[in-house]
Amino acid sequence: MSLFWSIIDFLKETAPFFIAINIILAIFLLIFGLVLISKKNREQKSKMIGGMVCLSFSMLAFLGALSNAIFSFFVF
Repeated sequence: MSLFWSIIDFLKETAPFFIAINIILAIFLLIFGLVLISKKNREQKSKMIGGMVCLSFSMLAFLGALSNAIFSFFVF
């Protein structure tokens, strides 16, 4: 049973770090995706698809930070 509590303690200690990393990654991907989708890059379909992929991953990173924050707030 002590292994379980040591894992919980580890997650408590690392949660703020991973929340910050997820938010920084999401902001970077959001900016990069918006640059790829901008008007001057719309002519190339590959940049449009790349921008959509970056925006999708950005939303997933924000969702990961939010779920990590909620989990650490209610469980820990």
